[in-house]
This record gives sequence, structure tokens and C-alpha cells, in this order.
Amino acid sequence: MNAQAQQQTAAITGWGHALPAALVTSEMLEKTYGLKAGSLAKATGVKTRFIADRLGPETQVELGLRAARAALECADVGADGLDLIIAASAVPYQLIPSTAPLYQRGLGLPDGACQVLDVNTTCLSALSALDIAASFLETGRARRVLIVSSELASCALPWKTAPEVAALFGDGAGAWVVEMAQGRGLVGAAFESFPSAYEACQLPAGGTHNSPHDDSAYFLEQAFFQMTGDALFKLVRSQFSAFLDRFLDKIGWGREEVDFYVPHQASPLSLLHMARAFDVRSDRFIDISRTHGNQIAASIPSAFSHARQAGQIKEGSRVLMLGTSAGVQFGAVALIA
Repeated sequence: MNAQAQQQTAAITGWGHALPAALVTSEMLEKTYGLKAGSLAKATGVKTRFIADRLGPETQVELGLRAARAALECADVGADGLDLIIAASAVPYQLIPSTAPLYQRGLGLPDGACQVLDVNTTCLSALSALDIAASFLETGRARRVLIVSSELASCALPWKTAPEVAALFGDGAGAWVVEMAQGRGLVGAAFESFPSAYEACQLPAGGTHNSPHDDSAYFLEQAFFQMTGDALFKLVRSQFSAFLDRFLDKIGWGREEVDFYVPHQASPLSLLHMARAFDVRSDRFIDISRTHGNQIAASIPSAFSHARQAGQIKEGSRVLMLGTSAGVQFGAVALIA
């Protein structure tokens, strides 16, 4: 038996995702916002996405709880066995308190039952949370961790000023149960930050930088998502390939040895660029961006859950999860499924 088979490593043992009930087509949005027929699908490649009834029963927390329960059922464990819950989302339920306590309460766990924390590295929040979970597990500080990424992008999209940006996004949630396992699990993780492009992708309201108590009209103007796509694409195109090669070299994998890729579902165009740049066949990566849109931090765990349920990721597969986030940050996590 080799060393990998004998070693206990942090592993994703349960996965799940949740979607709102409403499937919204690009044609429906064109009619709603008075846009030219066919313009949104042509500009974005996204044909459908799911939009939550966030003022009704489909709150961010309720979607997250649905994904969490699915992941716990998949792992065949109860919520009472959790030592740590990490809420990993770009936008929280509210600024204060953090979101994770609501997942503890929603799962029926009493006061004092576990530790909770929030992680925000925007689109890479789930990968950052996975890296943190691994450190808790491998140092013996936890035995079982739940990661929940739930996003309602629809509440702050710039439909009036940038419909081609707004049409990229959809709502949804994904969750992982992470435990120590033998012969599988995380092989490595890497993150690099490029703050030179900090302003290229932002939602400038809701913190101390832009307070409604200073200028309420300006605050409302800035309470919509903003993205300079050209600046982001230029940075990713010039730097991401080298970042990925450094990471693969560090863990001893070649690109051809990766069985399956789970990229951040930023957009159909970004996934096409990844496939061409890394010479990845369509059957070696998951693309739900055309049918679900960009679910921000929920994108990667949702895509992972879809791929596992569809049998695209098999036991023993070498999986590479990767992507970029606002800030700007690059991230990658390699694991044996």
C-alpha cells in the first residue's frame, strides 16, 4: 500500500446544491428591461439562470440550508456532528452579525454546539473555506466541517447601466461536508493576490468606504455591482496560466494528469478561454454557466455537486478546482475524489 493510500487527509465527503424555483430565460429578461431580442444571450452566452424570491421563502439563508442538508445527507452524517460551520459567500445576509450563526440555528443546533465563522474572498470563498477547513481538521481542531456558499446575485445587478454584465449572474447555493479520510482528499491549495486590479470588479456600497449616512443618493448609486471586463480579462490572460503551472509543479501534477476540472463558472466565454488555454476537452470540465449563470461563491461547490451527481467525477479522480475572484485573486485546489 502506497503512502497516499495510508495517509489521512481532509476530504470532501458530502456535497449538495440548491436552486430557486424560478428559471428565468434571457428572452424573459429582454422583455422585462426593454432590450433587443437575442441581445443578452449573444453578449453573455447565458441562456437561463435561477432567480430567488428573496423577499419570500427563498432567502439566502434558506437556500444555503437546503444545500447544507443535501450535503449532510450525502455524507450520511447529522448536523449534531459538526464542529465548525463556515459561511463562504461574497455578499453576506447582513453586515453584522455574520451569516454562519444562522446556518447553525437553521440546522437545529443549540447555542454552544459548534464554532462558526464567515469567509469572503468573493468568487473563491468556497475554496478559501476549504483550505481553512483542512487546517482545522489536519491539526485536530475539528473532526467535521460544513461549508455553505449561498448567493443572491440578483439583488444588486446593474440592469439599467450594464445589462450585459447583469445577465451573467444567477442565484443558488452549494455546500460541502469536509472530514479526514484515508486514500483521498486534498493534495494542495494555492492562492495569489493581484490588488492592482482591485477596482475592476466591485460593489462599492455597504461598508465604511461608502456609508448611506454621508450621502444617501450616492450610496444608492453605488449599491449595484460594477465590473470592467476588459481589465479583468487582460490580467487573467497574462498571469493565470503561469500561476496554475506553478501550483501543479508544486504538487507534482502535469496538466494532462488532471482527470477533471471544476472551474469557477464566471461566464461561458471564460470557460471557453480556459479550455483553449489549457487544452482541456469538453468532457474533462463542467460548464453549467449557460444554464445557471455565475453564482459567485456558490459557483464552484454547485458545479462540483452537479459533476459528482452526474458521475463526471468518480472515486479516485484527480480533480482541479480553480478560478479567479474580485480583488483580484487567483485560486486552485487539487484533490483526489
